[in-house]
Amino acid sequence: MPKVSDEHREKQRQRILEAALTCVARKGFASTSMSDIIAEAGLSAGAVYVYYRSKEQLTIDVGRKVLGERVAMLEEYLGRDQVPAPAEVIPAFLEQMPENGFFPGVAVQVWGEAIHSPALAETAEKLIGEIGGHFADYFAAWFRQSRGLGEREAQAEGRRVAPAVLGMVQGYMVQSGFLDDGARARYREAVAVVVGGL
Repeated sequence: MPKVSDEHREKQRQRILEAALTCVARKGFASTSMSDIIAEAGLSAGAVYVYYRSKEQLTIDVGRKVLGERVAMLEEYLGRDQVPAPAEVIPAFLEQMPENGFFPGVAVQVWGEAIHSPALAETAEKLIGEIGGHFADYFAAWFRQSRGLGEREAQAEGRRVAPAVLGMVQGYMVQSGFLDDGARARYREAVAVVVGGL
């Protein structure tokens, strides 16, 4: 039996993820079934289930893919000699958020469904925890630089601030579903004012 290459596996995984996004955009998360995703991907059920056993697993991977693209910006800031201020970083983070696809559409649906679904609540908690950890790392670096805090104090302060900033990001995602470009720009300006004192 021929060995399946890593490249082939990754292409198959991406094909399934794209199919899942297409289905959820068309029908909504709650109404999309694994059968819908399998049909959209044009693969056999067995081929899909090798990679994903459920919509929840798919959602985690889609979220990580999109988040990975976003948090790369935070990682780049952390690699600089001088960490840019939150009033610059957080609005820039918001501005690069996509206005379709997983964010904001699927993410907001997952949060809504998570109220009734323990599996989705776990999914949402994992994704929020991961992005919150990246924000905490950024703020720890900022507090070390701007306030001269030691490592332990900076980490504690970063963890303290990150949930509130993450809430601003989530609010932006929710409102992006119906705000126009001007309103989104005003939201970012308001965030810059709020975080400017950190």
